[in-house]
Amino acid sequence: MRWRPLALLAIFGSAVGCTTAQYGRMPETRLLAESLTRQVSTKEDVLRVLGPPRGYGLAEMAGVDGSRTIWYYESTKATTKDIDFAILLVFFDGGDFDGYMWFSSLEKWSTRAGEQ
Repeated sequence: MRWRPLALLAIFGSAVGCTTAQYGRMPETRLLAESLTRQVSTKEDVLRVLGPPRGYGLAEMAGVDGSRTIWYYESTKATTKDIDFAILLVFFDGGDFDGYMWFSSLEKWSTRAGEQ
């Protein structure tokens, strides 16, 4: 009977170590260059190629007249040890595609102090 608590602890302890959470879906960034043309493609074209964004907003940028509409795409995957993410920002000038910027984690982040 003494082995049961230890067996349960081993089962639940190993399950916690395998926990993974995923949020969002990063679109194929190669489709941006293959399917969209700056100042020619429209919001509808971007929607068709990349799908609906996770969010949107406005940005004021130095050297650019007026504000730009931004669509936000992201993908985040987290385990008990690591976090990986990728973010894509798509810019519009009025209703026209005006460019994009994307970035991702270059190395895994650890939740343990001193680890990378």
